[in-house]
Amino acid sequence: MKDKRGFTLIELIVVLALAGIVMSVVMSFFIANYRSYETINTESEVQYQSQYIINYMTNKILEAKSYNESSEEFEFVDGSFASFEQHDEKIKYTYGTTADKESVYLGNYVDNLIIETNGTNEVRITLVLLKKGSVPYPAEQVVYMRNSQN
Repeated sequence: MKDKRGFTLIELIVVLALAGIVMSVVMSFFIANYRSYETINTESEVQYQSQYIINYMTNKILEAKSYNESSEEFEFVDGSFASFEQHDEKIKYTYGTTADKESVYLGNYVDNLIIETNGTNEVRITLVLLKKGSVPYPAEQVVYMRNSQN
């Protein structure tokens, strides 16, 4: 009976232990890479949203004639008005004449929006975006109104 074939219980346990260690190292590598991917993807999405909102606002504000801080509205040469306000996690852009206004929602993840002017044709936009699981992403833009009388 010296010609036995097969593995002993000890050999199987050692092989399973080694396989478990190798699998845990491989899985930790995949998990770390997946977390890095998610972080980069989140940051990229927030940067894209921020750039889109800032560009949209800049294009509209460039054509404005003036900004009324009390009503938070931009006035245009044709007599129409426009405003930007934070609404939930989006920017609500309202435009048109006093009698006929329309609204469009811009972007996602908006945490804060500040529009300031120093009394001249300079408008400073400060936008902070925050997506779950990420750090706040601030963006700032200074825009000069082309049609301003100042």
